[in-house]
Amino acid sequence: MQAPEPMDRAEPDDEVPEVARSTHRPVAVFLIGLVGSFVWTFAAMSYLRSALTGGDLRDVGLFVFYLIAAFLMLSRRPARCEGAWWEVALSWGSAIVPMLGFRPAAAGWVGASVVLQGLGLLGLLASIVSLGRSFSIAPADRGLVTSGAYRYIRHPMYGAELLSNAGFLIGNLSGRNALTLGAMLATLVWRISREERIVDKYAGYAARVRWRLIPGIW
Repeated sequence: MQAPEPMDRAEPDDEVPEVARSTHRPVAVFLIGLVGSFVWTFAAMSYLRSALTGGDLRDVGLFVFYLIAAFLMLSRRPARCEGAWWEVALSWGSAIVPMLGFRPAAAGWVGASVVLQGLGLLGLLASIVSLGRSFSIAPADRGLVTSGAYRYIRHPMYGAELLSNAGFLIGNLSGRNALTLGAMLATLVWRISREERIVDKYAGYAARVRWRLIPGIW
């Protein structure tokens, strides 16, 4: 969910590979945005229902996050470059893996889980507000974003998502949940790699902001 705000001049090393240039037709782009908006609206309504029937502040926060995502799917900037259809499909699969894979479990550390999920949620909200109309699910160049949360790490939304889902795993220990987190992490690493190749002028940004996902580690 990394995205983009054009700077003034491109450098030779920052040129976008020809294979990444957008070939998606306007109707297909509109339909993808419409379906994506529906998916995130459905998720938002699910969390709102949970919040109104005995949920907690995390449900309210996720309602707000997915509502913003639904709006941005219809109002985001057109992509100058984006991945192939299979990359779009894989990215959407990566985004919904936690929804489909995670399940409550009896074992776990509830206190640590609540803290990590809360911090992850704050990171998600800060990241999506920073991205604004550059928001994207699949690898695409909608303008390089370097402000807000993106001043500190290059993929703060992915980092926040990982933190939140790791928190869920800690509070709900099971083999299924561990495999779900592993699958999500593997696809996040792939998405990061593709986005950094597609987004124009990324090399200069990467030189200024060292860490991709976890400060001090990677």
